[in-house]
Amino acid sequence: MSITRVCQSSSEEEETLYKQVKLELQHPGCWTLAATEAHPGTHIIEKSLYPTKEEIKGDFILVSEGDATIDAFIETIATHSVVNNIAVLKRSFDRARVVVTYQRDSSIVPQIVNSEFMPIEPVHITGGQEYWTVLVRSDILSCVLNQMADEFDVEVEAIHEVDPKDEVEFADNVDKMYSGLSTRQRESLFEAQAKGYYQWPRDVSATQIAESLGVTGPTLLEHLRVGEQKILNTILDEMKQRYTRH
Repeated sequence: MSITRVCQSSSEEEETLYKQVKLELQHPGCWTLAATEAHPGTHIIEKSLYPTKEEIKGDFILVSEGDATIDAFIETIATHSVVNNIAVLKRSFDRARVVVTYQRDSSIVPQIVNSEFMPIEPVHITGGQEYWTVLVRSDILSCVLNQMADEFDVEVEAIHEVDPKDEVEFADNVDKMYSGLSTRQRESLFEAQAKGYYQWPRDVSATQIAESLGVTGPTLLEHLRVGEQKILNTILDEMKQRYTRH
């Protein structure tokens, strides 16, 4: 059964309103849930999915912050009963990018995409739970969630009104970091990076960079300090949001 085929709009407003909903999901037979439950401290980030009639091919990032090696994590996924194939594209000691081909009927994705849920962030799986951020029409939110609960183990983490007066979101964190820097901060950071200031040992001093930009040493250091702080805070906020799940 499709999750929301019988949910009908009760609103006569001209403008359609949406709510942003954070969901925690469980469903039987899922390889992502089984693999992350078997290995505490592991994470799966779903980058993109390509469903066919019988299979789903997905591009995933695997992360292991626990005791399991990334090879053991990959092996657990490869031997799951619904997984047909796993191809490792890149690998390091604690993470990998993989393409996994698995049976379509083991996935919740077809039900999600055929429902009123509109995923707006990559799905994060850890500790045997899937974490989704979706948009749902406000007028049918209750109906959609009730039907989801009838079919799956689902918990609503948070619901937020989508305010049209809010700032337009950035395309990604690089876009966000770039836009958050002043022209002088960007110029200083780019010049410092290009001249080897962030190498160890450093290839150039702050004074030399300041001279090339026509500013004083203290001014350059202030531009670098504020710019570095903005970038670091954005990265750390994203890491906390993505990986610190209970």
